[in-house]
Amino acid sequence: EGLSGTGPKAGGPRYLARFRALPAPPAETSGAAAEASGAPLDAPALSARLAKATGVGAMLEAQSLPGPTGESNRLARIARAPLLCLGPGAGAAQAQARAVRALGGVAVEVPEPVEAQALATLGGVSGVLWWGDEETARALVRALAAREGPILPLIAGAPDAGHAALERHLCVDTTAAGGNASLLAAAEDAAPDAA
Repeated sequence: EGLSGTGPKAGGPRYLARFRALPAPPAETSGAAAEASGAPLDAPALSARLAKATGVGAMLEAQSLPGPTGESNRLARIARAPLLCLGPGAGAAQAQARAVRALGGVAVEVPEPVEAQALATLGGVSGVLWWGDEETARALVRALAAREGPILPLIAGAPDAGHAALERHLCVDTTAAGGNASLLAAAEDAAPDAA
């Protein structure tokens, strides 16, 4: 899960929305200077904040989808691991967190400066929001690209539903097991006794 992409299931009800341009961040937070000073946070400090996040894995929605051959298709939205809201600054980090939570996701606000390289080894995170300068954005992207495991996005605009929640699809293909089970059961009920 998460090794072949970062978005919704191909062909699902939220798939096309991923191809639209993301809205720009609010003007009052875009490019804001970091308000905190001091040493940048490292991976252990970020991990400690992530460990306090709640709501990861919560079922946000489940629905049955139609299938042309009688299969059962169940699509569920589950809250992803937290998105790091890096601002810059407290105002931008709070706006990012509000946007993520409005989509049902889990957000961890980090208004302090962060060591970009800390993201290369950080676990328990599903992406990073950054509405600041391009130089820092490039450093964050390089750190995220150096990670092993799931592909994690750097979100420079407003997050979308695919950033906040992952989709899980369960398909029970009755045709592979010899046909539509409900049709087979109906045929058995209609057949005369072979006694």
